[in-house]
Amino acid sequence: MTPAEAATALFKTMPPPITLSQLEEYGVVAAEFQVPHIAREILSLNLYWALAAIDAHIPSKYRALIKEDLFDSIQTQWWPSGQLGAGTWREYQPELSERREHYARLVDQEGINPMGICAETAGLMEDLGLIEVDEREKLLVLLIDYAPASEYGRLLDQTG
Repeated sequence: MTPAEAATALFKTMPPPITLSQLEEYGVVAAEFQVPHIAREILSLNLYWALAAIDAHIPSKYRALIKEDLFDSIQTQWWPSGQLGAGTWREYQPELSERREHYARLVDQEGINPMGICAETAGLMEDLGLIEVDEREKLLVLLIDYAPASEYGRLLDQTG
C-alpha cells in the first residue's frame, strides 16, 4: 500500500461528520446548532487515534505524506459542508493539537484505554454544554461506535 492509499483507507474508515438524525438514533438529544460542535469533537477524537496509529505502524519516512493526504481529504471533502462548525481548517489546528496532547497525556501518563478516552470526550462535551448530564452514557456508546480506535491500527498493520 502506498502512502496515498493508506491515507485514503484511513479516511474511508473514519466516519463522516455526524448528523442530528444519527445522534437521535443513539438517543442523544441535541439542538441543531450543537451538532457541528459535537461532530468536530468526534473528528478530533478520530484524528487522535488515526494519527497515533500512523505513528505506531508506519515507517517515519512515510508518516508526513499519509498525514498530509488524510488532512487534505478532510479539508476538501468534509470541511466545506459546514458540518464541522465555523472557521477554517487552519483555525481548527490549535484545537486539534490541544485535544491530541490532552488525549496523549491521558494515555501515556495515566494508562487510560480507548473506552476511557471516549468517556473523557463525552465529559468534555458535557463540560462544553453540548450534551446534558443524562446524555453522557448514550454519547459514550456513540463514541465507541464512531471512533474506532482499534480499526486504525488494524488497517495500518495491513500496509506491510
